[in-house]
Amino acid sequence: MKTYARIQDGLVAETLKTEGDITSMFNPALVWVDVSSRPDIAEGWQFDGTNFSPPPAPIPAAPATATIAELQAQLAALSAQLVTLSAKS
Repeated sequence: MKTYARIQDGLVAETLKTEGDITSMFNPALVWVDVSSRPDIAEGWQFDGTNFSPPPAPIPAAPATATIAELQAQLAALSAQLVTLSAKS
């Protein structure tokens, strides 16, 4: 059984395992590449016409924005530290 990756817009859109002739199973306009020797390839992988590469790492989510109460608490703590440092001078 062979595994094929359907390529669309430079990405693996899906994979399919079959014993059939892939060229006669689907519309010839669909691009299928034999990836039987690459079991790691999955949807979302990039294909440049010759080589496959994994999708880029997800961008980490932006840190949550602090609430006004949290910012006021931080400001109070910093103010207390400044008072302590000023007293030592």
